[in-house]
Amino acid sequence: MEAAVRTRVDPPLPSLPTKLEKAHTKSKFSWNLLLLALAIGIAAKVFGPSWARIIFQTVRLGTVSALSAFAAAFAAGIVLHEAGHLVASLLLDFEILGASLGPVRGAFFHGKWTFHFSGTLLSGSISAIPRQNHSWRKRMLLVVAAGPAATFLTGVASALLLLHGQFDGWMKCFLASSIELSFFLFVLGLVPNGRKAQIRNDARLCYSLFHNTAEAQEILLYHLVTQLTVAGMRPRDYPERLIRKMAAARSRPDMSLIYAHTIIMWAIDHGDLRTAEAWEQRAMELCDRCDLRLQNLTLARSAFFDVLFRDNLVVAACKFVQVNLDILSPRYLMHRVKAAYQLAAGNIEEALAEVHRAQFSFPKHLPYYDFERTLLSQLHHKAIEVAELRRSALCADSVPQCKLNSHLK
Repeated sequence: MEAAVRTRVDPPLPSLPTKLEKAHTKSKFSWNLLLLALAIGIAAKVFGPSWARIIFQTVRLGTVSALSAFAAAFAAGIVLHEAGHLVASLLLDFEILGASLGPVRGAFFHGKWTFHFSGTLLSGSISAIPRQNHSWRKRMLLVVAAGPAATFLTGVASALLLLHGQFDGWMKCFLASSIELSFFLFVLGLVPNGRKAQIRNDARLCYSLFHNTAEAQEILLYHLVTQLTVAGMRPRDYPERLIRKMAAARSRPDMSLIYAHTIIMWAIDHGDLRTAEAWEQRAMELCDRCDLRLQNLTLARSAFFDVLFRDNLVVAACKFVQVNLDILSPRYLMHRVKAAYQLAAGNIEEALAEVHRAQFSFPKHLPYYDFERTLLSQLHHKAIEVAELRRSALCADSVPQCKLNSHLK
């Protein structure tokens, strides 16, 4: 790292919007859409033609067999919807970064899969970014639209099987449930959700991409940053133009937090600790408006910053009390932060052990991990320095007692 530290914050901090609100996890609009879908389904059953009454027949859930069929249809609907996104991503040369189904979430980063559990049961997602940015909006539109298309085709296929096949019992209930669930999911996905929603639905994404709105540009900027991370580029080598775009972006709190962390790492790798500290404080301001996972990650990074660059072990220890270290990911980050935690707690030997664990957790040799090794080297030296200071303090405290014992003899 460069020894010289700049005397001003560059890129400068933009003013924090006073009306920047935390994203909503629940949407009244989605519940209204659900009620609309139910009303249309009931109308089709009561007033629709005979084939519609057969397709949208009432699903009775009074038995264990019927409940299991409904649950299987629901799970299949989620899997097939996400499979639509996945197939389109693979066909259009996207890099798959992760996937989730119910409480199981997996992330693929630099050749390794990591899995963890969340509190969400009824959900699914595919995380992917394009490897190349040619025709970016068209390819993104196709990937996003592939999910609702798969849901629609699932409902059509289930309806054809129910109309022309001879099914009874569990399979009949499964197909009937699949039709209704596909219909509900498709209708719910046709209307964009609110601007403040925590996760944009497919319709919202399609609208933004088609009209090339500010949200679409925000997604593109996120993809550009993530492409550099996936490529394993060292932070100091990030294009300065991209860094300045991130600094000037007026994005949602979660995106702004990702940009702030990227700028922090870029500044640290340049030896610009003044800029890194200013953006670290901005990250702490933003994290209160984000979900618990991002709050935990930001607080862990801030405590690490306190240990390594502020020499403030007391403040770091107070922050670490609020951090769940075991859910941090990737693994090398978890061990690096745990090393700082042990150092703040005064456990020097365990801190050094965590440094070594972090070093052995790097998945492959990429330029980025040279930067990580630099951080670990600094942390190692910091631990040795703290150990020497404590040893000196103990020796200093023991000198008067030694002199007193000698005098008594």
